[in-house]
Amino acid sequence: MRGSSYVLVWLVLHMSGGGDSVPAPNALSFLGKSLASVTEPLSTVATTTGSNTWAVATSLGQGLQTVGKPLGSAAGGLANVSIGTAKSMGGGLKNVGEPIGTVVVSAGSAGVGVGKTVGQVLQKEIQTVKQPIDVTLTYIGSSQCQNVQKLLGVSYQQLQGDNEPNLDNLEIVYKTKYTTTTANIMNAPATLRQARKFDNDDRLVVYFHGFTDDPGQKSFTQLSQAYLAKDRMSLIALDASSLIRWFYARASTFVQYIGEAIAAVLAALVGHGQDPAKIHLVGHSLGGHIAGYAGKAFQLLTGKKIGRITGLDPAGPCFSHLEPRLRLHHDDADYVDAIHTDAGVYGLSDPVGHKDYYPNRGTMQPGCLLQTCSHSRVYELYAESVLNPTGFPSVRCANWAAFRQGNCEYDKTSYMGYASKPGNDGLYFLQTNLSSPYSLGAEGCKFRNTDGIVMSVANVLG
Repeated sequence: MRGSSYVLVWLVLHMSGGGDSVPAPNALSFLGKSLASVTEPLSTVATTTGSNTWAVATSLGQGLQTVGKPLGSAAGGLANVSIGTAKSMGGGLKNVGEPIGTVVVSAGSAGVGVGKTVGQVLQKEIQTVKQPIDVTLTYIGSSQCQNVQKLLGVSYQQLQGDNEPNLDNLEIVYKTKYTTTTANIMNAPATLRQARKFDNDDRLVVYFHGFTDDPGQKSFTQLSQAYLAKDRMSLIALDASSLIRWFYARASTFVQYIGEAIAAVLAALVGHGQDPAKIHLVGHSLGGHIAGYAGKAFQLLTGKKIGRITGLDPAGPCFSHLEPRLRLHHDDADYVDAIHTDAGVYGLSDPVGHKDYYPNRGTMQPGCLLQTCSHSRVYELYAESVLNPTGFPSVRCANWAAFRQGNCEYDKTSYMGYASKPGNDGLYFLQTNLSSPYSLGAEGCKFRNTDGIVMSVANVLG
């Protein structure tokens, strides 16, 4: 474009004669005509072309619009259909997925249930094999207990006189719904008389814990909660943990001294108006024998008997081979009942009361693998019986085999635990649940075979 301008200027200058003079008119006229003759047709063509191009573009746009609108509508419709399809598909998947999820969850729950059942079956088989071993070992150890005590210098005879245990640390715990009062055993009679002035219930219930236990632990906690929930005004516990917390051979000898000490407290209370017939001693394990010794000593001090003693799985080791005067016995109170849940190991097998209850054979408790569990189950059963006095009916039978065969005196039934009453003395059997609530009601008097394979075979073979 710049080169064409130079040529045009050169022509204009030279056609005018050169130099700086103005071109001649004739020359300018000629040039204008020449340019017009060239540019007019070009302008006409450009205008025509532009018009045609605009028309073509307009037509093309209109054409595209004509085609695009139905395409857009179709695409929009397709999109809506796709969205609807997606929604329908999602709903369908949800409808399919939810029942599948439910099935999976149900299958998972069933799996947990099956696993739990298998675990319980295995536990029962292990328990069955383990039980006779534990019984044998306990029998051997218990039969030698007196010799061991003498060898260690902790027999009752060896500890008399200057060697007697120091009982000054024994304490009495007086518990109500709102307060807990602790008193040294030396001050216990005066403290209890003062504290019970506001107690409208003249029944006196005293709890004795077992080996390594104390009133702050689970056994007394459960019993006291049950008693106080039933409108009992108060409950008393002996804290003998300072003497029977360790060294079982010695602790089993100390129970006699402890029982004699508590008898003196009870005798003092009777001297101030307490009716001995309304005294109820409840003892777990070693505590059962403490209650027995207390009953024996109380008779010597007062010439009267305590109203009732309940032995909760009275301790077996070191007491299985002793004469009745050296352990809990039915002569220790007007009425003595005992519940056996770990008979032959931590608890006594032999009957010791007017009535002896043997839930679930009296040995391996359902849901327990360790003997400590079976031994502790007894206070759970008793606590439940306080809240539900008629929850544990039992039937009098000669033994467990008779109960299994239904060969019992079904006209002779008795409630195990809190509601147990004198009359129809003997051995009573029942079954319970494996977890709380343990009561089966009347169904507990009918044998249900819950034994494992090993035990079932043993029963068949006799």
